[in-house]
Amino acid sequence: MTKASLAAVMKESGNPVEMLRNSKIGMYVYPVVAPEFTNWRDEQRAWRDSAVLFDQTHHMDELIVEGPDAEKFLAHHGINSFSNFDLNRAKHFVPVTPNGHVIGDHIIFREREDKFILVGRAPTANWLKFCAAIGKWSVRIIHDPRSDSRPDGERVMRTHYRFQIQGPDAPKIFEKMNGGPVQEIKFFHVDWINIGSKKVQALRHGMSGAPGLEVWGPYADKHYVLSVILQSAKDAGVDLVRCGSRAYSTNTLE
Repeated sequence: MTKASLAAVMKESGNPVEMLRNSKIGMYVYPVVAPEFTNWRDEQRAWRDSAVLFDQTHHMDELIVEGPDAEKFLAHHGINSFSNFDLNRAKHFVPVTPNGHVIGDHIIFREREDKFILVGRAPTANWLKFCAAIGKWSVRIIHDPRSDSRPDGERVMRTHYRFQIQGPDAPKIFEKMNGGPVQEIKFFHVDWINIGSKKVQALRHGMSGAPGLEVWGPYADKHYVLSVILQSAKDAGVDLVRCGSRAYSTNTLE
């Protein structure tokens, strides 16, 4: 029999901790990226001892919101103020219902006065699409859902690739792939850097208790950018470890 609500399920279980511990749903499956490239222990240690490369291309939805009402639309549906949200900045965006119930959160980037990119979980993207559909906002929504968990050999396409490089030796890699020193980027600010022949956007970010940059660009450039990152690390004498999805899910505990 289908339960009426989560509250009903928890009441019937009598012990939410035991209910969750013995759930048969299974662990979350990160799409496309291998669970391990070496082993999860070495991959965990890398963001403390040398440098680690996270491939964040596939597991998050991306929502592009643009148009004359883009800022008003997002400000209306979230708790955030946009008064000091300048170009080339990022922040956590938290949308809520009209009654103030939290839907989720996304990382939001401002690329133009009238264009924003939001990256995060599907429920938040779906909520904003719904709000745009039922409202009278002059906005254009482009939704790029996360990749399938099991693509079964089918070609996977995204709008953008997304990599993050972190760890104590990460700055050596940045300088090598940029062809010179990288100008200091403030936390959650965005600037442009070089990766080989490509000019890419870089977010000063940190997910594992270590300094790092998150870079992104057109998905068609993904393999080239990856090869330049790996070669730059080798040329800089840095042991850059590619991180699989198994270790990736633990980095926020840092």
